Amino acid sequence: MGRINSKNIFFLACAIWIIGIVWSRFAISLGMILMIAAGLWHGQILEKLKSFFTNKYYLCILGIFIIYLITGLYSDNQDYFMQRMRIKLPFLFLPFAFASVQNIDKETIKQVIYVFIGVTLTGVLWSLSHFLLDVNVYIENYSKGQILPTPIHHIRFSIMVAISIAMSIYLMMGKLRFKEKYFVSAVIVFMSIYLHILAVRSGLLTFYVLIICTVFYHLLKNRNIKLMIGLVAGTGLAIFLSTQYIPTVKKKIGYTKYSLELFAKNENIRELSDSRRLGSIAAGLYLAKENPIIGVGYGDLMDETNNYLRNTYPELVDLELLPHNQYVLTLTTAGIIGLFLFLLFTIYPIFYLGGYKDFLLVSSQLMMFASFMVEHTIESQIGVALYAFVILFCMKNMETKTIT
Repeated sequence: MGRINSKNIFFLACAIWIIGIVWSRFAISLGMILMIAAGLWHGQILEKLKSFFTNKYYLCILGIFIIYLITGLYSDNQDYFMQRMRIKLPFLFLPFAFASVQNIDKETIKQVIYVFIGVTLTGVLWSLSHFLLDVNVYIENYSKGQILPTPIHHIRFSIMVAISIAMSIYLMMGKLRFKEKYFVSAVIVFMSIYLHILAVRSGLLTFYVLIICTVFYHLLKNRNIKLMIGLVAGTGLAIFLSTQYIPTVKKKIGYTKYSLELFAKNENIRELSDSRRLGSIAAGLYLAKENPIIGVGYGDLMDETNNYLRNTYPELVDLELLPHNQYVLTLTTAGIIGLFLFLLFTIYPIFYLGGYKDFLLVSSQLMMFASFMVEHTIESQIGVALYAFVILFCMKNMETKTIT
């Protein structure tokens, strides 16, 4: 039996963490604890701390935690503040853990990517198995705003599927055996089709952001204008065909139009997901206008949102709604100062140490930015777990200088 080292623990932590995102909240916590253990393995804590505080990428992830933490100084509802900050704790500990794990090699990175793709694939197959049992019922449900069953919240899962496609494309850019290329190519096609059957707007948005990233990557790397034109034309055709011939997409579009009409009239909006989304964003923008510099504070966000909704959209009160846009939520919570720092901390890693040259890092970051535009992505345990893993893993991958 080989000696246990930080690399072994790193892989085990990643595998359990990824499995947890889809199948077990407990496994998420266990995976994170193991990741901290991997970072602390072999000791040398002071040296690792010194190294950590010189790495601006990992400090940016820590900075996200600090933005929200500071707002506790002027939040009246401290109980709710502590509840929200517990969800953000991974941003406090995990950057140090990832930064401290040394000697991660190409093979380990590749194995983790395959675990991510494989676990996501199990969730896709589980979801499709339900769909195939009663196709017509599920298609009709889309006209009522319902969605195909997914192992976790459909929005987070759709983003995870899109990230899996990004990882698959990334593998295809490297050296793979013939059987691996066949499998990875099949995964890309299969998951792309699934995203359109699932018809979750956040997932489709991140998917098409990925396509754009892929097009520009090949253009810059190969200077192949014909290939770029072909990819753009193919993407446009895929979007058109999906809106015309995929029933779930067509039903989703119809439901969206219907819900927007009712929201404009302020009629029967409590059960409509789009109305909740728009009402919460309207609340966030109003509160940000009233508290532009430092925001209302993380602890008072829910109370203040409900106060606005009570006066403007009373049907949406007490649904535990938060501004359904991570940027608006940050602006509402921490004001212009907080939003500026949030943008800085999330964008800067792309440019640190030539991160813009790494396809997986750039595409994953831009996909997350897209999700921030339409979701409060990191306001749940699953969302934080997914975002933290993807962003920190991409940096660790870049450090190994592997695959690409």
